[in-house]
Amino acid sequence: MAHKILVINPGSTSTKVAIFENSRETDACSLVHPQEEIDACETIADQLAFRKEAVCGYLKERDMPLKSFSAIAARGGVIGQLESGAYLINDILAEASRQSLCPHASNLAAVIANELSKEAGIPAYIYDAVCSCGIPDEIFTISGLPEIQKPFLTHVLNSRAVAIDQARKDQHDLRKTAYIVAHLGGGVTVNLISGGAVRDFVGDDEGAFSPERAGGVPCRALTTLCYSNTYSEKQMQKRLKGQGGMRAYLQTSSLAEAERMIDEGNQKAASVVDAMAMQIAKDIGAMATVEAGELTGIILTGGMAYSQAFTERIIKRVAFLAPVFVVPGTMEMRALACGVCRVLDGEEPAHLFETAEGF
Repeated sequence: MAHKILVINPGSTSTKVAIFENSRETDACSLVHPQEEIDACETIADQLAFRKEAVCGYLKERDMPLKSFSAIAARGGVIGQLESGAYLINDILAEASRQSLCPHASNLAAVIANELSKEAGIPAYIYDAVCSCGIPDEIFTISGLPEIQKPFLTHVLNSRAVAIDQARKDQHDLRKTAYIVAHLGGGVTVNLISGGAVRDFVGDDEGAFSPERAGGVPCRALTTLCYSNTYSEKQMQKRLKGQGGMRAYLQTSSLAEAERMIDEGNQKAASVVDAMAMQIAKDIGAMATVEAGELTGIILTGGMAYSQAFTERIIKRVAFLAPVFVVPGTMEMRALACGVCRVLDGEEPAHLFETAEGF
C-alpha cells in the first residue's frame, strides 16, 4: 500500500523536513533558522512557534496539504527508557518531550507533530529515539561506581536502520540476528543490535575517541585534570565533547583534512588516525564478547565510513569476527519514514506512551 509520510527532524539551528512515498524520498529541505531567532529563546521549548511555522510554510510552498499525508514521522527526543520502534504521539508523549530534561531541539519534533496531527486528523509517531534502548539488564548498567549508572542513550535510529536493511539483504530474520553497528560520526558509538534491539553499546564517552570527542580517557588522570584549576566545569565538558579527540591533536575535526595531512607525510596525523581506528576496532571486539562471538555481521556507518582508507584500518582488525559491511552516511530521514510505513502496513506495532513518570 502506498503511504505518503511527512518527516520532521529538528536540529540545533535548522529543522529538516522531507516527504516520502513509502521508502522513496520525493522532496526534502533543511529549514535554517536565523541565529538571532534562536538566541532570543531562553529555552528549547520557546523555539516551538517559529519551527512549526517553518514546517507549515514549507508545506504551503510545496502545495502539500497536511490531510494529503498518511502519517507524520517525527524524531524522538529524550523522554525515558523507551522500547525500540514506533510510539504513537499523544498529548502525554508530547508534553514529556516539551519538558525533557535533555535540552535538544529533537524534543520539539513530537510537539510539532502532535499539533499538526490533530489539525489534519492523521496519526503521528516517533521512531527509534536516542533513548529507545529498552530497560537494560542490570548487568549492563553496573559502571564500577554505584553513584554512576551507565546512561542508555546512543545512535539508535541509524544503527537499527542499517541493521534492519542488512538483515533483509541477507534474507535473515531480524529477530535471530546479532549485528555490531559502529556509527562513525563526530561522535562514535559501537552498538550491539541483537534480536533487532539495542542490547548493549560503547558510548561516545566511554570508548574510542572521535573527530571531536575525547572518548573514554583514563579516569584517574582525568580527575586530576578536573581539579587542577586549569578548566572550569563548563570548559572541561567542552574539552571532552567538542574540542577533544582528533581535533585536540591535529587542530581539525575533518577526517578528510587529517587524511590529506597523512598523504603529505605527517606522521603524527597517521598515528592519531590509526589510533582512532584501532580504538573503534577494540570497541567492536568488546561488543563481540557480549554475544560470545556469535555474530551475524559488523556494519560500519556514519560520515567517516565514506573514507575507504579509514574503514580499511578498522576492517583489517575485525574481519576475523564476522563479515563486515560498509554503509556510509546516515539515513535518519529515510529510517523515520520506513519505520512508520512498517507500522502502517502492520509489520510492526506502535507502542503507546502512557505516563511521563520517570522521564
